[in-house]
Amino acid sequence: MINLRRILLFTLLWLTAFVLSAQTERLDSLKREMPNMSDSLQVESLFQVLYWHFNNRTDSIHYYARLLAKEAEAKRVPIGLSRSYNMSGRQYMRESQLDSAAYYFEKAHKVAVDLGEELQASMIMANLGIVRYNLGDFEGALESFLVRLRMVEKIPRLKKSEANWLNNIAGVYTRLNRDSLAIVYARKSLRIRQELNEVREVVGSMITLSAVYVDAEMFDSSYYYSKKAFHLSRSINNELTTVQALNNMALYFERQEAGDLDSAIYYMNTGIRLAQKQGFTTDLANFQLNLSKIYNQRENYRKALETASGAAAYYEETGLKRELSIAKGNLADAYEGLGRYKEANEVLRGHYTLRDSLFNIDKSEAISELQIEYETEKKNQQIALQESQLETSAAIISRQSLVRNIAIGGAAVLILVVILIYRNNRLKTQAAQEISEKNVQLGKALSERESLLKEIHHRVKNNLQVIASLLYLQSDKTDDVSVKKLLEEGQGRVRSMALIHQKLYENDDLKHIPFEDYLSELVGEIKKTFGAAAEGVDLHIEAKNIQFDVDTAVPLGLIINELSTNAFKYAYTDKMGGALFSVKLEQNEGQYEMTVSDNGTGIPDEALNATQSSSLGLRLTRMLSDQLEGEYTFDNKEGTSFTLKFAV
Repeated sequence: MINLRRILLFTLLWLTAFVLSAQTERLDSLKREMPNMSDSLQVESLFQVLYWHFNNRTDSIHYYARLLAKEAEAKRVPIGLSRSYNMSGRQYMRESQLDSAAYYFEKAHKVAVDLGEELQASMIMANLGIVRYNLGDFEGALESFLVRLRMVEKIPRLKKSEANWLNNIAGVYTRLNRDSLAIVYARKSLRIRQELNEVREVVGSMITLSAVYVDAEMFDSSYYYSKKAFHLSRSINNELTTVQALNNMALYFERQEAGDLDSAIYYMNTGIRLAQKQGFTTDLANFQLNLSKIYNQRENYRKALETASGAAAYYEETGLKRELSIAKGNLADAYEGLGRYKEANEVLRGHYTLRDSLFNIDKSEAISELQIEYETEKKNQQIALQESQLETSAAIISRQSLVRNIAIGGAAVLILVVILIYRNNRLKTQAAQEISEKNVQLGKALSERESLLKEIHHRVKNNLQVIASLLYLQSDKTDDVSVKKLLEEGQGRVRSMALIHQKLYENDDLKHIPFEDYLSELVGEIKKTFGAAAEGVDLHIEAKNIQFDVDTAVPLGLIINELSTNAFKYAYTDKMGGALFSVKLEQNEGQYEMTVSDNGTGIPDEALNATQSSSLGLRLTRMLSDQLEGEYTFDNKEGTSFTLKFAV
């Protein structure tokens, strides 16, 4: 009986809220129909009216939200107060009044927490997170989303919701440049959605994951997921995710190391056409933003100006400050490329420039009015003097008035000049600060580049050492002397190249190698490999103040490796003492001369003949000399001497 009565009362409540037009009449009608309701039931009924107005998007939402809050507070039903604040926040969020929305969500959340309503509190916190995200407060958004995620993880039936919040958190981590965590959350979201076999949601996770991989500069992974998302979106006719996939594919081609800008432009223009057709204004602006950057790089400044202007207009309207800043930067670059420097400076100053320009307009008008007033007064005084030359006192008064006005006008002009000087100095200071910040950014980028180059040389050296080790292991497993010999020679050549990359990453100059240090270490290491057979050989290395880049150092190092190995192996077999191996490198007027010599037994003349020699080392020496475009000679007098002249 009680349940039937409540149902009838709720039905009457809905009908009353629908047919009555005046808000006061609705309230009076409700009070007349609810005399026997409890306080909590009356508050619940009022909430149902508010909920109906919210779903039907009427103009009475804020009125009923305030009414519900007032009644809930008066009747001491705090859950109604929390619901009222939450509905106000949702309506303000719908109206894009984000600061007001955040205010009411925070109040609603506090009441829900005080009541111990964890689920309700987490739902409110989720809405607050969306608002914070749109306001650019990404740390706050992350905190809100994590609260909601912890709640839905406790409820198995909310598995789909868990995937959604994982995906949202991944997006926030991307904004915070914490790419590793963004990848973890995006992959977890994708895995859950694949388990649930929800194709549309799977596409959404793939879109997020591909975007995260782009920011992390893992371009191959980004392209893989964006391409899969594109084909899945087309198969289910989801135009929104198709547009998003096109955007990520375009970013892949734009940001990869090779930089295929033609493909990036193609995908962006395709995305723009689809976004315009479907009315996806946010995606359209994002395409325009990225495309304007590429057009600036291509020096197509007119198209850059067109696309950047469209993006800036949208971001300014929606209040997306970060994107607006980037769009204005692209817009300024386009203006500068077109030679429109004044407009470029105005865009860079942003809303501060607009405020200053309005200030200048007001001051210009004030100056004009002052000048008109001054000229009018001057003419009046002249007329007065002409009409009444006998009235000396009047003339004196007029002259005093004139002097006063001149003084006032001069003071006003002086004030304006001071203001303009101050403003000009402030603009110069701002420009200097911007230049300083850019210099800091360039310094940071250069430092990161040097670290990356050192890491690359270090890895190349390690990889070459691994190859040398593999050759050593392979030679140790064979009994064929000729094969063992070839493998050992290959091992020596690889070590000579590895040593070059070691010197590069150990040196402050990442482009050039101090060659004397390199030669000393290289020849010394080769000597050690021959043990007692080379123990009595003295080394003489001379290459003072000579440095080479990798392209020159590698062939020179291989030549010296071949000649020194050959000398230690054959030249000193009959030498009883006084053995000497020498490498001398000199520079003279831009040309280099390198002499490698030993005082051993010498190489037979027939072995030095290029057409008859079967020695791989000698053939390799000649080939590398030709590669350096050098002139080389062999001399068999008093041992063997090899001379190479080349230019760099």
